[in-house]
Amino acid sequence: MKILGEDIDTQENILKLVNKSNPTSDFKLEIIDIKDKVGWVSITAKINESDFFVDYSSAMFDSSILIRYLAELINITEETVLFLDNEGSFPMFYANKIDDNTIRFLFAHDYILFENDEIDDDCLPLYKIECDILINKKTLLEKFYNILYPFTENYNLEEAYGPTFNLENGKKYLSKIKTYISDY
Repeated sequence: MKILGEDIDTQENILKLVNKSNPTSDFKLEIIDIKDKVGWVSITAKINESDFFVDYSSAMFDSSILIRYLAELINITEETVLFLDNEGSFPMFYANKIDDNTIRFLFAHDYILFENDEIDDDCLPLYKIECDILINKKTLLEKFYNILYPFTENYNLEEAYGPTFNLENGKKYLSKIKTYISDY
């Protein structure tokens, strides 16, 4: 298992979380937008009729790592996890190859646990799973690319709060995603 971002828990606990859910292939996923406001990034998404948010601290977590994670899904060969840093809360993306075109993609978070001060060493299996889907890689990457490209192109490091965004890396990984989805 490959882990990007903070390696906050054991592979065993990651698998406990993942295995308690069954992915669906009957869904409508929208990745609506991404905003960075004074050191806090929020990605707005919707699965079927339910909105959910992927939140992290741009002062603590480099957004280019998220873009790198997505770019690495192009050639995914093993289970891949990304922990974002939300200043003590660690939302998680998980992906696993189903076949050459399809991946299992899961988003789970500990926002409520963190808010209620219930974070401990074994809380990962208690994360709330917002999205667990079987999806075409190009479709998923195109949805993320459509919000990440303008976000990256218009990012103003001078106005950012505690900037940790490596724009050069972000653009490099976005270029890989664009090349991959361009024949879609």
